[in-house]
Amino acid sequence: MPASGTAGAQPKQADPKRIKQHAGDLRSDVIPMIKKAGDTLTKDGNYNLEGGDFSMTCTPMAPACPMAIQFAFEDVKMLMTTAKNYAEKIERAAGIYGQTEEQNKKNAIRR
Repeated sequence: MPASGTAGAQPKQADPKRIKQHAGDLRSDVIPMIKKAGDTLTKDGNYNLEGGDFSMTCTPMAPACPMAIQFAFEDVKMLMTTAKNYAEKIERAAGIYGQTEEQNKKNAIRR
């Protein structure tokens, strides 16, 4: 049984076009969901709660709920930035990979 990376093993291949599609997937699928989560947090009755909105039986929730929503809002902002950065980096990596593959093909032809 041949070990990994020895003769007989299939060469690894990647498709730069498919790699680039992952960036599109982030932009079309993931980023809109993150935006929807942020929009939900900023809806009336979520983001603008005040301590007086809670009954006497929920006194501990009065300060905790607005703080939790603010934390979630900051988390959504971070996730949005991260997803956008990932999309850009994946797209750039696909371009570099494609250029490298083309150069490798040219070099192989010269040999």
